[in-house]
Amino acid sequence: MDLSNITKSEKEELFNQLVIPLKAKLYKTGMAILKNDDDCVDAIQNTLFSAYKNLEKLENEHYFSTWITRILINKCYDIIKANKKVVYLNQELEKDENDFYYDTYKEESNVEKALNSIDQDLRMVTILFYYDGFSIREIAEMCNIPEGTVKSRLSRSREKLYVLLKEEGDDNE
Repeated sequence: MDLSNITKSEKEELFNQLVIPLKAKLYKTGMAILKNDDDCVDAIQNTLFSAYKNLEKLENEHYFSTWITRILINKCYDIIKANKKVVYLNQELEKDENDFYYDTYKEESNVEKALNSIDQDLRMVTILFYYDGFSIREIAEMCNIPEGTVKSRLSRSREKLYVLLKEEGDDNE
């Protein structure tokens, strides 16, 4: 994409046109990885800043969605790494923080609960495929894994979700 001849305001307008339709997808993807609203918002903000700054590096506008999602995934992993360095002063503080998080999201559906209980690598490809509508090829590119790995993770995810949701249904009867 050649942006050498456009003004700053034209670049901002183009960026907004590309980003606005992806807001919900970016949020869902960020939440799938981080499971924390504050961290998700930080990751999205960092992603938007980085994507805007590097927009000239995007060669084809049609790949913007894949490109910005890959940036988001990297920013989420950066936050996870940074959060691993956090040391709680005592167990009560950690317990209180977890209680707050779960109180905030008590209204989760059975599907969301099941999704949140499977491994992160399975959850990621599932959300990118079913929620965000990316193709297997696009997911493979974003996650830097072979297409066959994406397919096997989707298959394992479906199996685990089926079992979890079936158990949930059996418990409700």
